[in-house]
Amino acid sequence: MKYHEITQADCANLSRFISEADRFITNPTQHWDHDQFKTITAMPDLVIQPVNNEEVINVVKYANDNNIPIVARGNSTGLMGANLTVKGGISLDMVKMNRVLEYDPKGLTMTVQAGIRLKDIEEYLADKPFTYMPAPAMHWATLGGNVSTNAGGLKAIKYGVTREHIRELKVVLTNGQLYKFGSKAVKSSSGYSLKDLIIGAEGTLGVITEITMRLYPKPRKSINAIIPYPTLSDAIKSVPAILASGVVPTTVEFMGRKVIELWEEYSNEQFPISNGDGFLIIGLDSFTDEEWQAQLKQTLTVVKDFKAEDAIILAADSKEAQKIWQCREQLLLAIQKSTPKMDEIDICVPINHIPDVLKRIAELESELKIRIPNFGHAGDGNLHIYLCSDNLTDNEYKKISAKVISELYKTAKSYDGNMSGEHGIGFARANNYEEFYGKEYTDLLRQIKNLFDPKNILNPAKIFNL
Repeated sequence: MKYHEITQADCANLSRFISEADRFITNPTQHWDHDQFKTITAMPDLVIQPVNNEEVINVVKYANDNNIPIVARGNSTGLMGANLTVKGGISLDMVKMNRVLEYDPKGLTMTVQAGIRLKDIEEYLADKPFTYMPAPAMHWATLGGNVSTNAGGLKAIKYGVTREHIRELKVVLTNGQLYKFGSKAVKSSSGYSLKDLIIGAEGTLGVITEITMRLYPKPRKSINAIIPYPTLSDAIKSVPAILASGVVPTTVEFMGRKVIELWEEYSNEQFPISNGDGFLIIGLDSFTDEEWQAQLKQTLTVVKDFKAEDAIILAADSKEAQKIWQCREQLLLAIQKSTPKMDEIDICVPINHIPDVLKRIAELESELKIRIPNFGHAGDGNLHIYLCSDNLTDNEYKKISAKVISELYKTAKSYDGNMSGEHGIGFARANNYEEFYGKEYTDLLRQIKNLFDPKNILNPAKIFNL
């Protein structure tokens, strides 16, 4: 598809919509050409940083009327190139739309602009009795980006992913109109849920400007149990039994000794547990001490059948617990620092098939001579799998990593899994989409895309090929 290249006349017209010159950037720097992985780069022709709905409306309508591609951008913590202007055009950088618009404790909601960071939300709610429950590890990610990928996070097993915490969205479509999708009401049996269509669409259907989120009362009691096992396989195999026993953890994370050693080197810190090669981190929260104590007792009874060693029980706010969570949250950065280049997939499978995926990863490491560290969410079957270039040449790495990705997608599909559990498809995996989900399904998505964005100016070349 041929797009219109931005001219000086376009810049003059577009600049009228932006009240401050420093938010209209005609000479973008490398700050805007990559996401966290930097494996794909694409420089926008123009960067616009809106601060209100009217500015977004005017810019999106002008882009649509003049056939200019436009890509909404958050804080660039993505891993799949979803925020990159691969067709050129406008990068609509949302980070200055970062205000809290309404705090409604009686209605248990809070409304914010889409560019606000998770870190800012946490700080705003620090002295209040409520919290925004989803807990993606990237605290500097924007909420709009999380909504656009339906980010999961560490508490999805008990509280659900981002989708379950969004009441209402305001979205600008290509016709230049601002729509309200959803409402503050808890329930709806009122036709198509366009709100849920926008969530996870990676900015390909509209530009999210405002988000009304659900607030939860902060848990009265929270503890963490760190359980060592002789092997990572032993740890993973215990998870279905824990959940089937009636325990409802906040969190069940897995990691092995190999990735912990990478974190120790990265952080110059010592992991506080020296025994075991596989670990589960189990979080429990409750209203009373008796509740979490009963769930913990049940958990520790169940895991004895899976060779579990003595668990360490920590208050959630203890220094030891904070170090363990620091390790978990910095694993991606630790792996990234250990290798010149890195790629990633985050397939999601039924929890009882995590051991099958780990077995296939080990086979591929041996067959293809590539290092594939991994960790993830044992409670919901979402694995974070990293492909490290190490001493491979660029051509070797490109060929071998493509083979690994293809094989692991086949593995996920064979167990009725998904290509991505929370990081999205973006540009990096768009070529794999139709093979995984089939032409009929992908054609239906193409029809939806065409209805919302007939000129394909919104984040083109993402998720699937047109």
